[in-house]
Amino acid sequence: MPVTVIAVLSVHVLVAVFWAGSTFSLARLAGLGGEKFVFPQLGAATVAILTGGYLFATMHAGSFSLAEQILMAGVACAVAAVIIQGAIGIPTLRRFQSGRLDVEHVRARIGKAQRAAAGLLAITVITMVVTRYV
Repeated sequence: MPVTVIAVLSVHVLVAVFWAGSTFSLARLAGLGGEKFVFPQLGAATVAILTGGYLFATMHAGSFSLAEQILMAGVACAVAAVIIQGAIGIPTLRRFQSGRLDVEHVRARIGKAQRAAAGLLAITVITMVVTRYV
């Protein structure tokens, strides 16, 4: 395996573990402290999706068999998760910073987004594992 692929795979795994792990934790904690994680999660998600795209293009070029189709379903779930987190997290954080929402409402809204995203990211992880064995 080329060194570049190993380096990109390492970055992909590290940022994805942070993204998924913080999402699962915030979902379980009902958004407690979620206002501090909106932008770190979105940054990690962006890097995870970009590095995943590189890995897909490198490792699965020219093929769209069942394995790649399953992997694409996971990609769709990951993209949906980041859209949910961003679409709810950013406006909620802006309202909080402008004083229009109190911290309890912020955490409740972020917690709901994290729960939805956690389910989607769980599906994403499952598809990455299953792809290896299809």
